[in-house]
This record gives sequence, C-alpha cells and structure tokens, in this order.
Amino acid sequence: METSATVAFVVYALLFGWRLVDAVEGSASVAVLAGGIVAGYLVADLVSGLAHWVGDRFFDETTPLVGQNFIAPFRRHHVAPREMVEHGLVELVGNTAILALPPMALAHHSLRPDSLPLLFSGGLLLSSLAGAVCTNLIHRWAHMPRPPGPARWLQGRGLILSPERHARHHRRPFDRAYCITTGWLNAPMDRLGVWKAVERWLGRAARQDPR
Repeated sequence: METSATVAFVVYALLFGWRLVDAVEGSASVAVLAGGIVAGYLVADLVSGLAHWVGDRFFDETTPLVGQNFIAPFRRHHVAPREMVEHGLVELVGNTAILALPPMALAHHSLRPDSLPLLFSGGLLLSSLAGAVCTNLIHRWAHMPRPPGPARWLQGRGLILSPERHARHHRRPFDRAYCITTGWLNAPMDRLGVWKAVERWLGRAARQDPR
C-alpha cells in the first residue's frame, strides 16, 4: 500500500503541477504561483516541526493508535539518529504519501486554477503536500555523512534541511529546531520560544524527556 500510494502521489503531483504551469499567463500569475509555492513550503516546514515536537514531547510508545506507529520512531531516533540512513525510500515516505494522496488527488480532479487566488491556492497545496511527503527523505539526508550530490546542492543553498541546521536539535537541551523540511522556521520559532510557551500553557501534558 505504501509503494502504491507513493507512486500514485508522484503521478498526481506531476499532473497537477503541469496544470498549474499551464495556467500561468503573464508575470502576475508567475509571481502568484511562486508565492503559493513558497508559502506551501513554509507550511510543510511548520507541519514537520509540529509533528516532530508532538512525537518528542507527548504520549509514549504504549499510547493506543499512535504509540507504535508515530511516537516510537521519534523516540528511537534520539537513541540511534543514524538508523534512518539505512531505511529505504518507501519506508521513509510511504506513510506520509498515504495521508497526502487523497487531498492531492482531490486537487487534481477538482481545482481549476483559472484565477489568481486559485492559482496561489494550487501552488500552496502542491508545495505543502510534496514537502510533507519528502520530509523524512530530507531528514535522512541531514544525517548522512555524504548525501547524494543533488541533496548536497540543495542543502548548500538552504533549500532543504542541512546537517548543520539539524544538529542543533540533537544537542542539549534537545528541545529546539524541531522543523525538519527546510528548517527555515527554526530560528524565529526558537528565538520567540514558541514551543516552550505552548508547553508551559499545556502544563504537565508535555512531560516527556526527548532524550
């Protein structure tokens, strides 16, 4: 199922992306589509941080439904951060592809980018879903001693999470730099103390030690 969902997601993303590009007419639509893509990429980074934060700080491996499938991998990652380097592509992205496939398919079949707001929305949706599906692959590259050449190129230009940016999460006190798609949001969110503020508001619910 994970393999089928991954392939189907890629096909739908390419088809929908082509529809968005085909709808571009003039510089205004180019700017709007580019803005939607950047906004979606930020959304993917934010969602990755939220999921990572919850996985590190809440519940445990015995929690019904989410314990073994969601919480346990995050806890194991702190014990053996290089373990994910050995995971295959489908193992890394398959679960997310299953979740992202329905909205991607729905967008392809129902969203007609025939206005600037819809073009922006399409770019945001495509970019956020594609970024979310690729997050664990990007995360793996940030832990590889020598990632593939294209990944190193993207890391060097700050377009995806770099090892240096992610290393802050694996250093004491292990409670920052949760965003793992681009890492763009880590600096402002850590500087503003967003995660700590929410944890204080939630009180004892955030009781897990991420180590």
